[in-house]
Amino acid sequence: MPVDARRIRSVTTTDEPLAIRPPGWARVLGPVFLALWLSVFLVRPAHDQVLVPGVVIALLVAAVVGRMLLLSVIGSGGGRLTVRNHWSTRTLVRDEIEGVEIDRAGGTGRGWALWLRLTDGTRLRLDVTEAPFLGPSSATLERQAVAVRIWLDGGYPAFR
Repeated sequence: MPVDARRIRSVTTTDEPLAIRPPGWARVLGPVFLALWLSVFLVRPAHDQVLVPGVVIALLVAAVVGRMLLLSVIGSGGGRLTVRNHWSTRTLVRDEIEGVEIDRAGGTGRGWALWLRLTDGTRLRLDVTEAPFLGPSSATLERQAVAVRIWLDGGYPAFR
């Protein structure tokens, strides 16, 4: 299925040849939600209520939102690809990457994501591309895969 090159523009968001990040609405609403959640703890609790469970939940939400804001796939013009996943960051060079494919994100019910096939025989999931359903997300995943393929071929998928 051919992908219109003009539509790849929505995948890239910076001046790097390849930049895939969470959607803008998620980068805005994540911190807003976190601020609203934490604002509950700035108000003194009535009748000496214990807020320990709420504080623990707030800290976990802060960790998840903070890490979500860092998720990205950044490809430089010099051939280096930095993949920032939920709990790891890895930098690869073009020669280490054989290709890109759309596959199950892993686990049961985890959805779909892009995976890099590496020359050492392993695969690396791109967490920033994870989508809960293939049907509605297949066009977005395909645009992202095309952008990565263009970058792998030495091109610049950021059509301005």
